[in-house]
Amino acid sequence: MSTKKLSNPRQSYTVLSPYQCPNHKHWHQKGATVKLLPSEAEFLNLSGKVVLATTAEKLKGDA
Repeated sequence: MSTKKLSNPRQSYTVLSPYQCPNHKHWHQKGATVKLLPSEAEFLNLSGKVVLATTAEKLKGDA
């Protein structure tokens, strides 16, 4: 039996409010795009620090 390779579950999120990464002690600034696992993004999303990045948000931000 062969094992299936899992796809990368990370998604891109846009930072709404600066926060410090607990693993690397690095600050992410407002407007930055970060790739997070759903489990990493859950708390940040609920606290209003990040939002799922979409093409509509990128277009709206550029205008």
